[in-house]
Amino acid sequence: MTLPVDHIHNLDSYITNEGEAFESVADADLISMDLWVPSESVALHLIDPPSAPKRKWAELIPWILEDRLLQPIEDVHFVVCGQNTEGKLQILVVGDSDIQNWQRVARNSGVVPKSMYPDYMALPYEDGRVSIGWRDGFCLVRYGAIDGFAASPDVAWTMIDTLLQQDESIKVSLSVPETVVVPEHLVEFADINNAEVDWQFSQMPSQCNLLSGGHKPEISLNALMAFLPAALLGVIAILLSVIYLQIASANMMEEISQLESRLTQGYSRLFEGRRPVAKDVRIEADKQLSLLFSQRNSLSSEPISGLVAINNLMKGCGCQLTGLSYSKNELEMQIQNGSALKKRKLNISGYRVGITQQAGKDKDAIKLRLTPKKSGANQ
Repeated sequence: MTLPVDHIHNLDSYITNEGEAFESVADADLISMDLWVPSESVALHLIDPPSAPKRKWAELIPWILEDRLLQPIEDVHFVVCGQNTEGKLQILVVGDSDIQNWQRVARNSGVVPKSMYPDYMALPYEDGRVSIGWRDGFCLVRYGAIDGFAASPDVAWTMIDTLLQQDESIKVSLSVPETVVVPEHLVEFADINNAEVDWQFSQMPSQCNLLSGGHKPEISLNALMAFLPAALLGVIAILLSVIYLQIASANMMEEISQLESRLTQGYSRLFEGRRPVAKDVRIEADKQLSLLFSQRNSLSSEPISGLVAINNLMKGCGCQLTGLSYSKNELEMQIQNGSALKKRKLNISGYRVGITQQAGKDKDAIKLRLTPKKSGANQ
């Protein structure tokens, strides 16, 4: 299994081509990797943020640092890593020739670098602690989230002493081979072990990638061709999703149309009159139900409920209604040919029924009185 991260000095194990030593490696055979590079070729500078707008900082920073550099600014690459707790801008400076050389070494080893970071950043960081590691005769020192350096031991010990003099509370962790001579005053209070730096599993600070600006890695044609099948599959998947959504939408619209048709047909079976559109069915149904409730209330009120109640009593009696009056909750009916009513049982639920003779010689001319019984009265 090939890990995607390693130190550039370990790339010999990643050579994939077979043949002459100077035979070029095909793009299709290249391994894409993130690389740690020697920190002794990278310098960290701290400056006050320029007063100009941020969009102009990239142009101003090289001129601000010009007096601190040993190379012309045209031959140097600058990477802004951010600001420290004191508000200073943290600038990594590396020669263009160094980056180009690392890219060439990587390519000869069958690797195309995606990013490059100073290798002192592979050391663990803890606030208030200086972490010291070892790599091929160089001390790697990290004393901040971005702050650190790499130097030969004689120079590194002196610089570490300077850091300790500035803050006596700083703790020190040393991870160096047993053969490395550590100054006695550091041995007394430092945590010392012989662990090696784990290049593959160290966390990389993405804001400090040296392959930025003009050094961004280019995507080769072969790499694009390798990516093309996946891109085509993605496009096909999107197209199929769109087609599926269109079909599902069409089916849903058809179902909605069928439901609307059933809704309007159901309305027509229940109520007379014009068939409303689907969106108005509820409103029209509410109107019809309100009308029916009003009619029911009217039929249950006097004198209409009394006329409905007496209907069965007067069926087939041969009577003739000659007069009708309603007063004081009493319904009075003047009837000719009412002899048949005299022989019937005058029982109507909820009402009291009385028959009297009309004044005159016609013995079949009667008056029928219908009075509602009061709720709770004796029957």
